[in-house]
Amino acid sequence: MAETFSSNNPSAHLLAQLRLRNYFASYLKQIVAKRFRDDEKYPQFEQLLSKQNNFEVVNYLLILTEKYHNHADLLNVLINIMQRD
Repeated sequence: MAETFSSNNPSAHLLAQLRLRNYFASYLKQIVAKRFRDDEKYPQFEQLLSKQNNFEVVNYLLILTEKYHNHADLLNVLINIMQRD
């Protein structure tokens, strides 16, 4: 993995970002599912997240989720952010 970050190969950097995006998205999904799995909007969240390929957006969503995981409106906030793209 260190070779990926020290390399000047742009495709290696993109691959590393994709791996991180997938890891962060999976973790984000676990956190949100614990609280909102029974919410009628949860399937929409899952669908939008699966289509979200931007590493920075997924990272931002994860940071928000970690910070505001107890907020009742978190699911709606996350959905609204992903719908802006």
